[in-house]
Amino acid sequence: MNTLLSSLVVFVLLLWTPGAEAQARTRTLLIGIDAIPYGLVKKLTDPARGDKALFKGLRGPGAVINTFPTGSYVAWTGLLRPLGSPKALGYEACHFNRAEAQLRGCFSVFKVPAPWREVFDWYLAGIVRKGLAYGWPRPYSVHEIEQGLTAFMESDREVFGMYIVSTDALGHIYGLEALEQFLRELDDALRAFRAKYPHHAFRTVLVSDHGMAGGQPLKNTWPKIEVTLAKAGLRVHSALERDSDVTIVKFGLLSGFVAYTWAGKEAEIASLLGSVPGVDFCVVKHRSDWKVVSVRGDALVSRRKAASDVSWSYRPLSGDALGYEAVVASLQKQYGQNGQRWFADSLWFEASKNHFYPDALYRIAEAFELVENPASIVCSNSPGYMFGSLVTEYASLPTVGPLQWTHGAMYREASLGFLMTDVPDWPLRDAVRFDRALAPLARLVRESMLALREDARTSAPAGAGPPSPR
Repeated sequence: MNTLLSSLVVFVLLLWTPGAEAQARTRTLLIGIDAIPYGLVKKLTDPARGDKALFKGLRGPGAVINTFPTGSYVAWTGLLRPLGSPKALGYEACHFNRAEAQLRGCFSVFKVPAPWREVFDWYLAGIVRKGLAYGWPRPYSVHEIEQGLTAFMESDREVFGMYIVSTDALGHIYGLEALEQFLRELDDALRAFRAKYPHHAFRTVLVSDHGMAGGQPLKNTWPKIEVTLAKAGLRVHSALERDSDVTIVKFGLLSGFVAYTWAGKEAEIASLLGSVPGVDFCVVKHRSDWKVVSVRGDALVSRRKAASDVSWSYRPLSGDALGYEAVVASLQKQYGQNGQRWFADSLWFEASKNHFYPDALYRIAEAFELVENPASIVCSNSPGYMFGSLVTEYASLPTVGPLQWTHGAMYREASLGFLMTDVPDWPLRDAVRFDRALAPLARLVRESMLALREDARTSAPAGAGPPSPR
């Protein structure tokens, strides 16, 4: 991995030539895949499928409860946090710069920094190549598998990461059947790769950053959002020049979106956005808490930190915006008493991981803390709705027809990625929070450093000290 830890591993390799025993050490291959939903992998790996089951030899899948919004920039930022990935500038390459109070990176030919991407050792680089991958995702997804595995074979890294991006376009345009075909091709490629290089032992970690929801033509909430704001005397603009301006980052095709407003206008505008048909709910910061606004009513999410302990509270203000009152009642019955609303983070996770909005309290807070330029308002659409550019929506009609698949929202189908591995002693659970999913990989990087240093020490001539820089 291209983190500080893996850089130290490479440094050791440059200083010392390992013996045959060290060269035979089993390596680890991380394959990060965009937009593969947990439910699809669960179906295709079911042992009941017999010979048709995919990824035999890997344990799992476990569900990865990813970030909110469930877009790649924030999701990979959260997933790769244990490996040293810093915050992203925004929720996508097109982002709002708070210092300049305007959008940046939306139409630029220059590369927008994406620190999470640099953690991977191989990925499809360059705006032209990425454009081709999104235009022709079927052949490019296979191309990415081949190129990534070749790069892994040519690398001497103990822990190697490759990232496949074209599956996002594959899912958006063609849906789950196309993603299923990709997974079959990946399974075939991994088996062929192992057969071709039998003396190069490696373990595998497969992980995806979010799900893919839909199956029917999606309704776009963007036009009614613009009309609703205009009727309220607000101007949707690329910069915040006056207090009636609202800057909305128009992603190409997602079911979540973010908005930026002048300070003090957040609650008013969140209420307007939450009233638009197809917008499920919106969230704003409310002092040190987070207020959830929806047509079902408003609720307050609160967090309390004490040393290493974190606890949460969910309190309806005018209605049960997230449908979490049943979760509260369950926690009260098991661990508390009537009226208690504060419970430990671990209890909230277990009680809500199978909810329609899994692990919502933690994900809501992280939505404002994962990026350098956090939004004023973060919104989630209902199933069957998307939020996107009209150019993207209309351009699809003469080619692939109405768009039917998307992600970005808080609900399960859009949120859940997957994790599978054959790494020994990897604690694989039924569900895991995004920023804990790859924590064992950070441990493997540290252990590989220590092993290389020990090999260097034991193979050095008697009386020789540790290697020194050249």
